[in-house]
Amino acid sequence: MPTDQQDTARVLQLVLALDQARDTLHDDGDPQAMFEKIAGLLKQDFEAEGCAIVLVAETSDDIECVASAGLPDAVCTQLCRQAMELSTPAPLADTRWAYTLGVQIILDEFPLGGIVLVRDSRPFSPEEIARLSLAESQIDSAVIQARTVWKLNQRNRELEAIFEIDRLRDRTANEGELISGFTTILLHQYHAELCLVLLTHVDSGEMIVRGVVDKFDLNSPALEHIRRHATDISIPQVIPAPDGFNDLKLLAAPFIVAGARLGAVVVGRQQPFSIGDHRLLHALMSQMDSAIVFSRIYHQLSLRKRELETIYRIDRIRDREKDFDALLQAVLNELCEAISSEIGFIMLYKTGDKEELELRSATVDGQITAPGYQEVIHRIARQAIERGELVFSNQADGPVRSTVAVPLILNERIIGVFGALNSTRARGFDAEDRRILAAITSQVDTAIFERLEQRRMRTLLSRSVDPKVLEHLLQRADTNLLDGERVVLSVLFADLRGSTEWAERIEPEELVKTLNIFLGRMTDVIFKHGGTLDKFVGDEVIGLFGTPIHMEDHAFRAVQAAIEMQAIHQELQRVMAAQGRELPFMGVGISSGEAIAGEFGHPVRSEFTALGRIVNLGARLCSIAEGGQTLISQNTYQMLDNLVVAEELGAVSLKGIHQPSRVFRVLGLKNAQGVPH
Repeated sequence: MPTDQQDTARVLQLVLALDQARDTLHDDGDPQAMFEKIAGLLKQDFEAEGCAIVLVAETSDDIECVASAGLPDAVCTQLCRQAMELSTPAPLADTRWAYTLGVQIILDEFPLGGIVLVRDSRPFSPEEIARLSLAESQIDSAVIQARTVWKLNQRNRELEAIFEIDRLRDRTANEGELISGFTTILLHQYHAELCLVLLTHVDSGEMIVRGVVDKFDLNSPALEHIRRHATDISIPQVIPAPDGFNDLKLLAAPFIVAGARLGAVVVGRQQPFSIGDHRLLHALMSQMDSAIVFSRIYHQLSLRKRELETIYRIDRIRDREKDFDALLQAVLNELCEAISSEIGFIMLYKTGDKEELELRSATVDGQITAPGYQEVIHRIARQAIERGELVFSNQADGPVRSTVAVPLILNERIIGVFGALNSTRARGFDAEDRRILAAITSQVDTAIFERLEQRRMRTLLSRSVDPKVLEHLLQRADTNLLDGERVVLSVLFADLRGSTEWAERIEPEELVKTLNIFLGRMTDVIFKHGGTLDKFVGDEVIGLFGTPIHMEDHAFRAVQAAIEMQAIHQELQRVMAAQGRELPFMGVGISSGEAIAGEFGHPVRSEFTALGRIVNLGARLCSIAEGGQTLISQNTYQMLDNLVVAEELGAVSLKGIHQPSRVFRVLGLKNAQGVPH
C-alpha cells in the first residue's frame, strides 16, 4: 500500500504532467491534441483501460470536443454525458466495465464537460477519487485556455474560407462556376466526402441539386432523402442520414436572403461535426448566399442586355432593309440566334384573308417544308393564335425535339406568328428563352406591322398622290391615315360638258386616246399643287386637297389647280382643233369643309377617298358649271381670305342638297397686294 508521501509525490507528478501538457498549447496549436494527451496521461496515471474527456459549447450542450484514450467516440460521449451530472467523482451506471469513475468539469458553476475513467482490474480507491478531483481542477483551466485558442483558430478558419469565397466571387459571376467553387471550398474546409449544393429554380421555386460530390455513392432515394430534409431548415444543423448509411454524418445550412429561401448546402463525412463546424458553415453561408444573389442579378442584367442588343439590331434592320422579305429573313435570323434555335419561321396572314396563314420566311427551307415539320409548325402556330399568348413544348414530337411560338400582336390585332423548333440546348426552350422572346417580339410585330401598312399605303396611294408625296408619307410611317378620320379639306370635281353626245360622235379608239390625254394632264396639275387623285369616273376627275397630307391652304391650292386645269384644257382644245379633233369644254366644282377621309372598300379592291356632305356639294357644283367655269362653295370662298376674284351667283338650289347654296364663280386670283391678275 502506498504511503502518504508516495501519494503526495504521485499527485504532484500528475499536476506537473497536466501543467506541461497545457503548456504545449500555443495560440496556433490544436486543443484537440492537448486534450487527447491529457486523456492519455489520466489513463496511464490511473492504470485505467480507457479515459474520455468531452467538452460542451459555452451556450449549449452541443459537443465541442471529444478526446479519448482507449474508448470509441460514441462511448465517450455517452459516458461523459452521465459524468456531467456528477459534482464529485462517482461511479457510473454502466456494465461494460467492472469499475467506472466520472466527474463533471465545472468552473464558477458553469459546466464545461465531463471526465470518465474505466477499468476491470480493481475498484477506484479514495486516494484516486481525490486525485481525479484535483485533476479536474487543473483541466478546467485548460478548457478556458483551449477555448481562447479555439476561438482564434475558428476565426482564422472562417476568415480563410471567407477569403476563398471572396476571391471566387471576384473571379466569376457565373452560377455554375460559383457552385463548383463552393463545393471545392466546403470539401477542403470540412475534410468531407460528400457535398451537395441545392438551389431553387428561378421560375418554379423547386429545390434542385445543382452540384454534388459523392464518395459514398449514394443512390437516388438517399439523395432525395437528403434534399427533402435540407429544404426546410432555417439554421445550420445536423440532419438524419439516409437508411443504410448509418456511418454518414450530415451537416446542412440554408441559403436565405431577405427572408427568401434560395437553397441549401449539405456536407457529409464519417466524423461528427463540432460546434465550430456549425459556426464555420454559418459564416460561409452569409458569403455564399450573397454571391448567389449577385450571380442571379448579374445573370438577369446580362439577359436584359442581350434583349436590348437584339432589339437594337432589329431596329437597325428595320431602318436599313427596304425589301419586306429581306427584312423578315434578317429579323428571323436575329430571333433564332437570341433563343438558340435550329429552325425558325414567321407566318403572316395573307393579304385580305384573316383566316389563312402564309409561311413568309424560314431559316432551314429543306427541313421546314418536310411533312414532319409542316404539321408541327401549323399546329403550334394555330395554338399561339387561338390562345393569344406564347406556347411551348419540350417534349419530343418526331423529328421535332422542342417548340415555341408567339403571336405577333399590335393594337390587339394578330398579324401573324413567330415560331422556332429544336433548341440547341438539351433542356429545350426554357423560361429565359421565353422571356427574351416575349420582349423581342414586341418590337418585331411593330416592325412587321409598319412594313405591312407601308405596303398597303404604297398599293393604295401610288396612283393617287405624287411619288414624292408618297415617299414622304411612307417615311412618316403614319399608318393611321388609312383608317379613316374627320378632316377639313377641299374636294375638286372636273368633267367634260356634253361628253355623252361627244362619245357617240367619235370612234372608240379616238375617245380612249383623247380621254387618256385629258385625264393625264388634269392629274398632273392636281399632283403639282399637292392634291390627291381620288378617282376617275368616266371623263370626270376628282381631286382631294388637305388629305392624306394636312394643308392649311387646301382651298387656295384647289382653286389654283382649277384655274391651271382650265388653262391647260383650253390649250388642249386648241391643239386638238388644229389636228381636226374635238375636246368638249370642262366645268369645275370645288367645295370645302369637314369630311371623312380614309381607305374604303374590300381588301380585294379598296381606294383612298372622302365621304361627306361637302363631297356631294362639290359634285353638284361641277354638274351645274358651264364649260370653262369654276364654281366654288361659300365655305371655299370664305377660306380664301380675299385671295380670289369671284362673282357671286346667288343662292342656287342643287339636287340632293336640302337648302339653297350660295355659289361663286372664280374669275381669277389676286396677287400679294390684293390686285386681280
